Amino acid sequence: MEHNPELISSEVAALWSAFMQNSMAYCIVQHFAKVNEDEDSTDIIQSAMKNCNFVVNEVKQIFEKENHAIPIGFTQEDVNLNAGRLYSDLFTLRYIKYMAATGTVAAAALLEVQARKDVRGFFTKTSEMFMKLYNDTCDLLLKKGAFVRSPTIAPMEKAEYIQSESFLSGLIGKHRPLTAIELAHICKNTETNSIGRTFISGFSQTAKSPEVRKYMERGAEIAAKHETVFRQILVEDEVPLPSTWDSNISQSVDSPFSDKLMMLHTLSLNEISVAGYGAAIGASLRKDIGGHYTRLVAEILQYAHDGTQLMIENRWLEQPPQNVDREALRNRSL
Repeated sequence: MEHNPELISSEVAALWSAFMQNSMAYCIVQHFAKVNEDEDSTDIIQSAMKNCNFVVNEVKQIFEKENHAIPIGFTQEDVNLNAGRLYSDLFTLRYIKYMAATGTVAAAALLEVQARKDVRGFFTKTSEMFMKLYNDTCDLLLKKGAFVRSPTIAPMEKAEYIQSESFLSGLIGKHRPLTAIELAHICKNTETNSIGRTFISGFSQTAKSPEVRKYMERGAEIAAKHETVFRQILVEDEVPLPSTWDSNISQSVDSPFSDKLMMLHTLSLNEISVAGYGAAIGASLRKDIGGHYTRLVAEILQYAHDGTQLMIENRWLEQPPQNVDREALRNRSL
């Protein structure tokens, strides 16, 4: 007989997070499916909905079996399928590509802290499903000539070791050329900010709460500022700028999503940006680039903190599973 021990804390955390992210993404992709006019994108959108639904249902089954409370997450109350189009069909594909890449990385990374065979199997299958979705979306974007590529660099003539500490460069003055690794991170973080800016610009246009609209406007300004910083690095290094990742936003003010969903999605984008900047800091040998990332991370963290406070004030932030409060138990009769 196969024996599965109780879920450990890292498994509970991973499953809970997967439920929250995919119940949210399912609502978003539902709206995309309702307004989609591009027949070529239909199968991609349906696959994205299927993937999100699979994750949500599998987590439910595991939690029910283990007598864990099912998260509230996001439901049909958080999506208005009667709302008109807010984003273009092309942006839908770029968002699904981004979502699939993030889902693949998250599921694969979470395997490291999983012990139970069934949980590892679940995250392995999830990673495979989102990887296929990513590749299918990339293929369609390439077919449409809409895949935004990173800049090219000249082929390396020979392999050699670094011979001088000047390779690290200082915070000011002349800097050596960007490495391919540094360039890859800059382009990836530029794309992340562009997608986030487009999304929350739409949120700022449709949110019901004035406080949420103001918060989204601030976020769009931060994302635009970060894009400018990254693009300036490329300009100074005389690297050809990639084509824009921008997509059109309609004039609709009828929100497809609840303010709660928009706020949590924005916090998720913040989390992804911080993780991306952290990886870039570790991979960037030029001190000036590390300095840029460190400064920008601090700005995102403050923005995320303010957003968390706003969600708590509106009772929109669901409490993650946590350890037993032993002190409260000891003092229960006092």
